[in-house]
Order: sequence, then C-alpha cells, then structure tokens
Amino acid sequence: MKEKKFYSVSFLLVFLLAGSIFYFKDSLLISANSFKCLKCHKGKDSLETYLNEGRFKTADELRKLVREGPKAGLHITSSDEDLERAIKYLNLK
Repeated sequence: MKEKKFYSVSFLLVFLLAGSIFYFKDSLLISANSFKCLKCHKGKDSLETYLNEGRFKTADELRKLVREGPKAGLHITSSDEDLERAIKYLNLK
C-alpha cells in the first residue's frame, strides 16, 4: 500500500515540475518577444545580424543609428524603452 502511495505522490510531483517548467519557458519566450524591435527585425534583418555585420558595436552607436540614421523615419514610433530593451537584449555597453 505504501508503494502505491509513493508512486502516486512521485507522479504528482513530476507532473507539477514539468508543468512549471513549461509555464516558465513560455513566459520567458513571451517576454523576450514582447518588445517592438523583434517584431520587425527577423531573419536577415535581425538585430543579431546587424550587430555581426558591424553596423553598430556600442549602445551609443545603436541609439544614434536608430534616431539619426537613414532609417530614422521608420523608427520614429520606437520608444526609448524599446531601444533600451534592444540594447539589453544584445548585451551592448
């Protein structure tokens, strides 16, 4: 009888642990994709691609490119908050 109880409790703990992992995994994905930059910058136009191509190397260069660069008109609706999230996302200093 104790073995049945042990297995049912073990099953319940494994089930709760797996559910928690899936919940937090999905919430992390949502938070990573929740800022505006990642909605437009995908594939060959991704932020990582631009960084690797050398279009910018520092946070200040990215700020200047977004606000004063050739595509500044497209970024006029991008908030400073989104820009700071992109800087954190790319680990720029």
